[in-house]
Amino acid sequence: MKLHAAKKTILILLLLMTGLSTVSGYADDALPLPLENVFELDAVNESAVVFHSLEQMDELVSLGMPALALRLLTREQTNWPTYSSDWYAFERKHITLLVALDDWRQVIDRTELLLKNEIQVQQMPMQIFRWFSTQQVIARLRLGQAEVALSQLRNLLWHPSQVDSEQNDSDIIALWRRLVIRTYLAMNADDNAQKALLRYQYDYRSNHQNLNIEWRLLRARSLLRTGHAEEVVVLLSDSKNHTAQALRLLAAVRSRPDNSELYTQEAQAYINNSKLNKGELWAYQYVIYQALLVQKKLSEATQVLKDLLIMPETYFLLGEEFVISSDDLWKLYETIGMQTGNHSKLLLGDDLSWYNKANELREKNTVEALGLYVVLAFNASDASKQLMAHREIVALLQKDKNGLELINQLYLHGAAIDSLESLPLEVRYSLIDYALSKSDMKLAVRLMQSVQQPPQGQDGFSWAMRKARVMVLEGAYVEGETVLVNTLQKVEQITQDQLDQFLQVIFDLQAVYRHQQVLALLDSLKPEWMNEDIHRELFFWKAESYSALEQYDRAAWSYLKSAQLADQSQADLWAQSARFKAAGTLVKAGLYDDAQVIYSRLLESTASESRKSAIKQELQQIHLLRNAEKNKTDAL
Repeated sequence: MKLHAAKKTILILLLLMTGLSTVSGYADDALPLPLENVFELDAVNESAVVFHSLEQMDELVSLGMPALALRLLTREQTNWPTYSSDWYAFERKHITLLVALDDWRQVIDRTELLLKNEIQVQQMPMQIFRWFSTQQVIARLRLGQAEVALSQLRNLLWHPSQVDSEQNDSDIIALWRRLVIRTYLAMNADDNAQKALLRYQYDYRSNHQNLNIEWRLLRARSLLRTGHAEEVVVLLSDSKNHTAQALRLLAAVRSRPDNSELYTQEAQAYINNSKLNKGELWAYQYVIYQALLVQKKLSEATQVLKDLLIMPETYFLLGEEFVISSDDLWKLYETIGMQTGNHSKLLLGDDLSWYNKANELREKNTVEALGLYVVLAFNASDASKQLMAHREIVALLQKDKNGLELINQLYLHGAAIDSLESLPLEVRYSLIDYALSKSDMKLAVRLMQSVQQPPQGQDGFSWAMRKARVMVLEGAYVEGETVLVNTLQKVEQITQDQLDQFLQVIFDLQAVYRHQQVLALLDSLKPEWMNEDIHRELFFWKAESYSALEQYDRAAWSYLKSAQLADQSQADLWAQSARFKAAGTLVKAGLYDDAQVIYSRLLESTASESRKSAIKQELQQIHLLRNAEKNKTDAL
C-alpha cells in the first residue's frame, strides 16, 4: 500500500539518519531596531525571513503573504516596551494590515483590547486614542453596525478633551462629523443626514480643506437618497475621482433614464480604460446594473448582478446604503420567470407545464429557464416539486464560471432560504464542494452534519471518510472519530483504496495528538482486511502514537514488528527506518543496552557514510547518558 504520508515520514527519517537537515527560523533574541531605522528596508540577504521594517509588511501583503507579515510584526512588537510610542507604531501597522485585508472583525476585536482598559486609555496619548477609536468606528460601519458606530462617535465628540475650541476645529473632529453623516445614511435617517450636512457646511464654510471630496460625496449620497439626482450630476461633474464619477453616472441614470444606454457605455469605458481597484470596478458595474434595470434588459442585468455578488466587501466605495444581496438575484430571476410564463400563457399552479417549458429552454436560453425554475422553487404547489426545481437551478448554475460561489451566495446569504434542512441534498452537496474549495471547514462541517447519505453515485464509505476528515480538520474530533467507528461497524469488507482513505484520517488525528483514540481505531480494523504489507504499516503508525504517549517500550516493540514484517533480514529502507526509530524510543525509555544493540547492527548493515555518521552520533549520545546516570547515582 503506497501512502503519501508514509513516504513523507520515511523521507524525514532518512534525512535524520543522514544528518541532512536545514535550520531556519526567526531571530528570537534580536534586539529592537532603532526607531530611525524601522522605516528603512534592509537589503541584506538572510537565510530566514526576518523583520526589517514596517514598510516590509506592506510588501509581504502585496506578495500574497499577509499571515507572514502579521507574524513578523507581532514578533518584533514584543521587543518594544508595551504601550510605548514605538509599540503603538507597530500596533497601528497591525491595524492597517487588517484593514487592507478587509478583516473588520479583527480590527474591532484588536482595538477593543486597547480601548476597554480605562486606566490605560487615560494614560494613552490623545492622538493615539483618537486614531484607534476612529478605526474601530469605520470597522463597525463596514460590518453594518451603524447604530453602535453612531453611539461611539457621539462619545468621542462629547469627550471632555474636545471642549477646547481649537480642538473642535481639528481635522479629526471634521472626520468624525463626516462619519456621523455616514452612519445616518446607513441607517436611512435621511432628515438627520441632511441636517448634519448643512451644519457641517456652515461650520466649515471658510475651511476648504474640510469641504473636500469626502464631504461632496456624502452630500451627493444624501441628495440621491432624497430624490435630487440632477443636483448630484452638477455637484460631481468636475471631479476626476472614480467614486464621484460612479455616483454622477448613477444619478444621471436616475434623472435621465432615456439616456441610460449612454451612461452604460460611459461606465464601461471607465472599466476598459482605467486601472481600477476592486471597489471602483464594483462601483462602475453597479452603475451598469442599475442602467440595465432602467432599460428593462433583465437578462443582461442578471449577469452583471452575478458578478457583483461574487465581489464581496467591495461595495462600500459608493456608500453603506448601496447594498445588493442574493435576494435581489432571486427576485430578478423570478421576475424573468413570470414574464416568460406570461408570454407562454402558463398558469400558476400548472407546475408540470412550467417545468416542461423550463426544460425546453435549458439549452437555448439559460436565463429564462432559470427564471421558470425559480418561480417553481418558490411557488410550486407542493414541497417535492419545489425541491425538484432547486435541483435544476443548482445544475444550471454549476455550469457558470463562478457557479459554486453563486450557489453559496444564493442559498446561504439571503433571507429567501430559511434553513439548510429545507434544501434538497443536491444543493447541500454543491455547497459542501464550495466550502471545501475555499477551505471553509466550519461551513463544510455544518453542511455535512445536515446530510446523512452520500451524493447519488458516490461510494458511501468514501463519503463517510471525507466527512470524518473535514470534521477533524475543523476541530470536531469526537464527531469525526464517531463517523469512523460507525462506518467500520457497518462494513464487512473494505478495499485497499478505502483503507488508504481511512488511514489518511488517522494521520490527521495523530497530527492533533488524538493518539489514544488512534490506537483504538487501528485496533478496530479486522485482521481479514489486511495483508502483510498493511500489517507492517499499521505497526509503524501504532508505534508513532505509542511514542507520542510516552509508552516507549510498546513503541519500540511496534517499530521492530514493523521492521520484521517488512523484511525478515530487516535490511530494506523501511526496516532500517523502523529500527532506527525503535532504537530512539528505547533510549527515551532508558533501555540503553537494547538501543545500543540495534544501532550497532544498523551500523554494520548500512553502506551510506552519512548514515553511519548519524548512527555513531546516537551511540555517542547513549555513552553520555550512561555516564550522566552513573554520576547521578554516585552522587547519591
